[in-house]
Amino acid sequence: MRIAAGGFEHETNTFSNILVTEETVKAIQLEGDALIQSCRGVRSTMAGLLDECEALGIELVPMPRVDILPCGVTEKAVYESFRDHFVEELWKAHCQEPLDAIALNIHGAAVAEGYPDLEADFLSALRDRIGMDIPIGLVLDLHGNITQEMMDLSNITVAFKEYPHTDTYESSRLLIQLLHQQYTTGKTLYQALVRLPWHIAPAFGVTLSGAAGDVKEYNAKLVAENPVLRDISFFHGFPYADVPLAGASVTAVAETRQAAEEFAQRAAEYAWSRRHDFAVKTNTAEAAMELASKSEAPVVINETSDNPGGGAPGDGTHLLREMIRRNLPGSAYGHIYDPEVVQQAIAAGVGGRIDCEVGAKLDDLHGTPVALKGAYVKTISDGTYIRKNPMGAGGIANLGPSVLLQAGNVSIVVTSARRQTLDDGPFRMVGIDWQDMKILALKSSQHFKGWWTGRAKTIVACDSPGIHCADLTTFDYKHLDTDSFPFTEREDINL
Repeated sequence: MRIAAGGFEHETNTFSNILVTEETVKAIQLEGDALIQSCRGVRSTMAGLLDECEALGIELVPMPRVDILPCGVTEKAVYESFRDHFVEELWKAHCQEPLDAIALNIHGAAVAEGYPDLEADFLSALRDRIGMDIPIGLVLDLHGNITQEMMDLSNITVAFKEYPHTDTYESSRLLIQLLHQQYTTGKTLYQALVRLPWHIAPAFGVTLSGAAGDVKEYNAKLVAENPVLRDISFFHGFPYADVPLAGASVTAVAETRQAAEEFAQRAAEYAWSRRHDFAVKTNTAEAAMELASKSEAPVVINETSDNPGGGAPGDGTHLLREMIRRNLPGSAYGHIYDPEVVQQAIAAGVGGRIDCEVGAKLDDLHGTPVALKGAYVKTISDGTYIRKNPMGAGGIANLGPSVLLQAGNVSIVVTSARRQTLDDGPFRMVGIDWQDMKILALKSSQHFKGWWTGRAKTIVACDSPGIHCADLTTFDYKHLDTDSFPFTEREDINL
């Protein structure tokens, strides 16, 4: 069996002013043996596809792939160039020796200029070239905005079940297993979709506990108790993509079309019945610091509204400003994106002092620059470390040249790359032992919990103003359907 694998993975926050350009794609695009080698020893989505193919004796044919850090829309020509290149490479591979299936690692919430449903367009281009006979399987992010067109153009859809996404590797292996099962048995698997009039902020979607966790367990029980059912995926959707197709949904894969439709409906009805239970308490920067000061240490404050993992700039200063104002002993902020300040600190050298304005360079929504006087340059780092979080464990993270500044009692990690903090890496790379700190601030919504849960004694959610804010009513939507929950509570909805 031969399976081609690759894809265009991007979570698009249309409120971001950072575009995906040709330079963005060229810097990270992998294909051929380079893609294969990038998967070795890593727990990632692509690694799961590769490892399961090897375990089952399947030849994986590597196709072009990009995994782009969440930000704004992709430039039209950039997306079209990648799409057309992918289609031609796939066709070449098929002509050399027929492909038996295609496994696409795509997100589900990508938007390009002129393409509000990028994934559906990508699939359409593939089908135009190869026809409808070769099965296409999709491994998608839990935050995908799933459309019927995507379903009609594919055969098997599997999503991550966990948020934090600690099961990306396992989800990919499941997709390969299902494609292999269909190929070896000759029995078609069917999928069904139920879309929900519901938008879920990522700050409310953690599956480690609460309503989202209950929905995950309900679906897992359905699969375990019904042999005809192969998978149920609950997509939270991505409400920061201001497109008409955004929203939560449920997909099911089963041995019969009737079963797929029946179980997708049951799962959708259960999830919908729990919609009021998803909201959790968040705090302003001031309230978060007040709560942290009275909680058992170490305390982690996660600034969800400026999460680079959801397209935010990562240079917001609301929480940092409050942390510096309070100046509590044992405080660390890791990290804030500001390459200008990094270069200034490097020029001063370790042991030097600088006057600078840090953060808030990319827009004015996430705060204003914080003025530091005589900040002490404590450490200079190349910004690399080995990931510990189950999401990509073993891989190398690179935040670019980075520095540790000391401003009073507050240690501030300043970096040259936008990334959310998943584990202690940004602290570790500049010499901070998190166990020595009382309050650690970071930018993430839920993924950090994949490592910090069980280590931090207290976790406090901070929801300052920002383009990843949990309060969806603060956004000026132009295209997203606001005749839906939580914007309205309609009694006439019939799922």
